[in-house]
Amino acid sequence: MSNSNARFVAYKALEEIILSDAFSNITLNKLFKQTSLSDKDKKYATELVYGTIKNKLYLEHILKHYAKSRIKPKIKIVIIMSIYQIIKMDKTPDFATVNEAVNIAKKIGGFNAGKFVNGILRNIIRSFDKANLVYKNEKEKFCIENSCPVDLYNILTDQYGEVAEEIIKSFNKKSYNSIRYNSNKINLEQLLDYFTSKEVNAKISTICEDCLIIDQLDINDPYFQKGNYIIQDEASALVGCSLEKNKELDYNILDVCAAPGGKSLHIATKYPNSKIISCDKYEHKLKLIEQNAKKLDINNIYLKKQDATEFHKEFSNKFDIVICDVPCSGIGVIKNKPEIKYKISNNYVEDIAKLQLEILENSKQYVKSGGLLLYSTCTIDKRENVENINKFLAENKNYKLEKININSEVKEINEGIINILPHEYDCDGFFIAKMRKMED
Repeated sequence: MSNSNARFVAYKALEEIILSDAFSNITLNKLFKQTSLSDKDKKYATELVYGTIKNKLYLEHILKHYAKSRIKPKIKIVIIMSIYQIIKMDKTPDFATVNEAVNIAKKIGGFNAGKFVNGILRNIIRSFDKANLVYKNEKEKFCIENSCPVDLYNILTDQYGEVAEEIIKSFNKKSYNSIRYNSNKINLEQLLDYFTSKEVNAKISTICEDCLIIDQLDINDPYFQKGNYIIQDEASALVGCSLEKNKELDYNILDVCAAPGGKSLHIATKYPNSKIISCDKYEHKLKLIEQNAKKLDINNIYLKKQDATEFHKEFSNKFDIVICDVPCSGIGVIKNKPEIKYKISNNYVEDIAKLQLEILENSKQYVKSGGLLLYSTCTIDKRENVENINKFLAENKNYKLEKININSEVKEINEGIINILPHEYDCDGFFIAKMRKMED
């Protein structure tokens, strides 16, 4: 397959992501299943989609310099993805970019659309100079050059001060390929030897001892297909490492918001004698956990469809460990899901923070006396993290933060609290709070 097909797949993905608020990873995976692109073309399409989304505001600002009139949304997508190729993808010939952009524009908008796209792109190739772009002030310049919406910029600067700009810059960097080995089938040394034999660079993560960082990620790799390892970010895998329980004993463990299942699967392999009940309110998400559990040879996970905000009497005071990996704004995973940054607003975050606290308050009722309640998010907004924990502890004096002992370069910011910022370790931004329910 040629890059022309890869470009059209990239266009279709961008159309869904930008115009229909679809998620980048889900959309690309769906389109790849519907096409017969080679691995090389899938890689090209992936780079084009993520690069365009990550740099969207900057690409649109360049386009404004060359087109003063309103452009139809679908044609605009064709142009900005082409601008990305012209200014960021050095190995792509400009004539090929223009030719394929014109073909896509004609396909979706007719002859005149193709002619318009041709004129814009050729003008950009001839005359683009970054120095000619105009900004109102330094703040606007920073936000546009880093494609950071003003709302997100204000939230992060209010909470993190000067560090905010480093966080924002990190959003546009590539993240490392992190995998977690499946101890049901293989040990870490065997997996390292396997990658060495395939001439794939692999090293043990300094963030999570159960993870490897590899330079190539191949979902067709036989070891991945067999379930010898699973794709999981290092920060996310720290949840399973934070429990610090005796692995020989049997615990009742509840994961109230389990989907897509990475943490439940990890905990199930670390505590093979324990019973894990993984819950979600959507049937199709539970099916995904079920499929992965089967692939990884896990037989101590039990699935239950339920809403985490609703009280379930049969769970009352039944669990040694309750995991609340709650829905969040996702600011910590913008590196891998760049479309998230265009959805962030104060109202959006505040609504989610209320939902999180509701789930936490409900879930506390399931913890046995002396049991653990572990709260986590993949965001770095303090309202969703430390402020929620402070509110919870103020209302629940029988819960206390407990020290997290992990084999990691990541350290607690306070006893019982880990707050990972995405620029610090080149992994996802993440938050963990570990609380103990005091004996009656």
